[in-house]
Amino acid sequence: MKNHSCPPGCTNGLSQICGTSLDLDDLNFAESKNHLLYVNKVYSKGEGVASPLVFNLNTSPATFQTQLLLSPLRSQETDNLCEEVLGAECNCRRDRNRDSIFDSNGNWGCDRDPNRREGINCNCNCNCGNVLGAATCQLDENAVFTILRSRVRVTSFNLEHPGCLSPNQVTVDGFPVDSLFNFDGSYEASVDSILPDIIKKPCAENNLPTKAFFLISCAGPWIFQAEFIVEGTVNTNGTICCFRATFSTFCPTPICANIPVVNLSVPKISIPCASGGMTPRIVFNFGANMNLLNPILRLIPDSDNDALRLVLDTAVAVEPTVDVQVLKQALLCINACEAIFPCEGTDSELESEEEEEEELEQECQCGNGNQTAGASNRPSNCSCRSRNSSRNPSVLGANTSCSSCFRGF
Repeated sequence: MKNHSCPPGCTNGLSQICGTSLDLDDLNFAESKNHLLYVNKVYSKGEGVASPLVFNLNTSPATFQTQLLLSPLRSQETDNLCEEVLGAECNCRRDRNRDSIFDSNGNWGCDRDPNRREGINCNCNCNCGNVLGAATCQLDENAVFTILRSRVRVTSFNLEHPGCLSPNQVTVDGFPVDSLFNFDGSYEASVDSILPDIIKKPCAENNLPTKAFFLISCAGPWIFQAEFIVEGTVNTNGTICCFRATFSTFCPTPICANIPVVNLSVPKISIPCASGGMTPRIVFNFGANMNLLNPILRLIPDSDNDALRLVLDTAVAVEPTVDVQVLKQALLCINACEAIFPCEGTDSELESEEEEEEELEQECQCGNGNQTAGASNRPSNCSCRSRNSSRNPSVLGANTSCSSCFRGF
């Protein structure tokens, strides 16, 4: 039986494509009882941000894939790109009875509040009164781009040589960590030997973690993968069009960011003491915030295929970040129903598989067991679950305290 959970009030068939899906028909659960579990408890989570650094970027075709979307400003389509770029409040639409462009209230590219005399949103750069030409956008080498906004979506930002980050570069309260391991861009540091130097006695006496200063020194150089998105208007052949240009780094080849090494710190991370044979460990990974500074778009002739190539020239301000977590295994007592699985390679495993096949072939027997419960003569309170309930609940998990919560009732 598969259940799809969906928030109350969701419509449009979201429950068919969203939510959890659990199939527990083939699982048997024991009775609920206390279990001891080791879990990773998070004692601290924080982020450190380095000072902004700037490097120059040119989107050459060898390292970037370019996508350009164009839409005429005078387009009548409801999904006009201009509404996304310039804002829906501009409401630039062509008056069918006139040659100029007006908004939905008959004003020149601006909404008006009926309760106010002055216009609002008049700085949205619709330029509706200046639009002439065809309703299509054909770029030439004389096209002039006006960038209105830009953003960067960073998908990966990491050290160019992850293995070169040494334990001496990662310190807690000035003490280098014992060892450092890299797991596909995520780092784990052990601090066993320096715990006596970090943990403060008043904190340990009260079973509380100690706050400490976490520092990564001289980290770099860096590589990244990202999408650079610029939007605005372009004047080409007498027609003003809206555009959205997306420059994406080729995967899996990252781009080397020509920026110097940086220091990253988190002033207060909480370090718990060693207890029960368990010691804390520090897990961290890198990221970045990026912004474009004075971006410029140019069309360059491509001699290879007699076409034009769009190039982005810009300065990029980048803030390297580090996400830090302090983890320690904690022993918890949890009341739960455990799923029962026979040991592999035993007779019990073979018998369990044979029983499942028999249950699939046989119909559900209800009542006194002398008649088959079909669609017409089955009692209303009779089901296959009733047959399971007659068995040992510790083996088949048919007790109500378990089956009701795990089977979605």
